[in-house]
Amino acid sequence: MKPLHKIALVCTTFVLAAATGHVMQNSVPEGQMASPVPSASEPVTLQQARPAARSEVHLAEAALAPPPLPRPEMRGPAVDAALGPLPEDSPAQSHGFAKPACAEPQLRGEPAPGGSVLLTVSAPCEAGQKAEIRHEGLRLPIQLSAEGGWQGIVPAFAPEALFLLRLDRIGLPPMVTVTVPEVADYNRIAVITAAQTGVQLHGYEYGAEPGSIGDVWQQAPRTPDTRNGGWMASYSVPGEVMAVQIYSAPIAMSDIDLVLDAPVTEKTCGQNVTGVVLRKLGKGSDDAMLAIAMPDCGDGEGSVLMQLPEFPLSVAEN
Repeated sequence: MKPLHKIALVCTTFVLAAATGHVMQNSVPEGQMASPVPSASEPVTLQQARPAARSEVHLAEAALAPPPLPRPEMRGPAVDAALGPLPEDSPAQSHGFAKPACAEPQLRGEPAPGGSVLLTVSAPCEAGQKAEIRHEGLRLPIQLSAEGGWQGIVPAFAPEALFLLRLDRIGLPPMVTVTVPEVADYNRIAVITAAQTGVQLHGYEYGAEPGSIGDVWQQAPRTPDTRNGGWMASYSVPGEVMAVQIYSAPIAMSDIDLVLDAPVTEKTCGQNVTGVVLRKLGKGSDDAMLAIAMPDCGDGEGSVLMQLPEFPLSVAEN
């Protein structure tokens, strides 16, 4: 009985399993297919999934330059008949700062013969103007040219001669100092009077008569490098108040009569003609006030002669 029971149990189990399989197979919903189940005898081969074939993609290169733009039509600036054309930049402004209209005034000096100095003035902004050269109490009137220049000889009154240019403008005046070692070898006298008086300084050398070759004055001044004796320098400007005359002679020269000639005119008669006298005697100097008593206006024409002190006789130092 026991073996039969085992067989019946196996059959029963198989039938139940078969029935169960039938039920599960028939229970698949309609329209849904079941995947076939491979049998144990059929080998199962696993295939690696391959990606779908892709077509090559080419990116368009970025444009390196923008497309050309249409060139605009060039037009000139509009001109208003009432205003005229627009102003243009000057060449000076195209290179940066505008250049000044003229340069600053300058005064240069260099030694000259006769213990004097050659001065050169450059003042473009003061073209045609009146100016003064100042030196050791002297105020020499000068007239600048149309270009603002002037050049002239000025006798030195000091071995370290300082000159100053006085202009009718605001600011520090230009100055220059010139070393003049020969200044001690000359005697000098400067006479400063009103220009309208017409006073003339004469140096009569070696007993000379008026108008002769030995009469040194404004109309016969000689030059600083003369070998005939002394020389005269005069400074006056038309319309200027003062006039200056300077007579120079070597210190070893003797027999010189220094005379002032003051003409009698409507502007001088009946009054005193005044002025200043400056002297440089070798290494020393002095000054004095000047006064000439003029005759009355009814006394006729003529001149008043005034004798000035003679230069002391000296010997030039070697």
